[in-house]
Amino acid sequence: MTSNKKTCYMCSEIASSREHVPPMCLFPEEKDIKTSMFRKNLITVPSCTLHNSKKSKDDEFLMACVAGIVGNNFLGYFHTHTKIKRTFLKKGKAFLKVIMTEVYHGDFKNEIGKIFPVLVGRPHFNRLESCFRHIAYGLYHHKFGKQFEGECQVLMDFITYDDVKTEKFKILIRKALKYEKQPIIEGENPEVFNYEFYEPDAFGLNALRMTFYQGAKVYVAFKDKEIKEAFNLPLELINAGIKTTIYFQDGSDVEFN
Repeated sequence: MTSNKKTCYMCSEIASSREHVPPMCLFPEEKDIKTSMFRKNLITVPSCTLHNSKKSKDDEFLMACVAGIVGNNFLGYFHTHTKIKRTFLKKGKAFLKVIMTEVYHGDFKNEIGKIFPVLVGRPHFNRLESCFRHIAYGLYHHKFGKQFEGECQVLMDFITYDDVKTEKFKILIRKALKYEKQPIIEGENPEVFNYEFYEPDAFGLNALRMTFYQGAKVYVAFKDKEIKEAFNLPLELINAGIKTTIYFQDGSDVEFN
């Protein structure tokens, strides 16, 4: 006789609740935007206590990091100046250090010349990457009805990495996905969040692109534990430090080493 109890989307523990994917706090509240349309039909997945209630501070951190990124749509900007502003006022200036390092004030000029004050800094990288990994695992569970087991790599398109090779890999992935069969864009509230699962590649890897506020993009690669390591000549050359150039149909190329 089998149990009908559901297990957590992140681990083998029995689920005690359901978690929003991505966190509900990223979606504008009715009191701010005068409509509840952005909080309808949100994705939830079964979760244990550890991977839900105990990560509420991470959800708040993620919201503060992502909504105000330059290049996001008006909803991200509006969310920054309503819900996130209230959070800053409540927690004080110390909250900035929780979110970012090397914080300073600056100005951003848009395409019509209007200047906006902005905060410039680097988010706590490992914590931000962990937040996106949790969302990716949740979406995988929602899409395929099971917990992902294997390796999961996250690459944030809106972050400038110190490592030159990682920066070039980011450009390579951005270009490569243009030539893949374009999947259906999913998400009931695409102005806030949408995502795309690509068909597995020749090595069996699943790619996921997540987009927040129509500007901040995050790429995820899932390698199932059952997939054997395949030989990829360009990747082997790159990792060996050998000068390697990847060419694309549009005449552009990405050079490594």
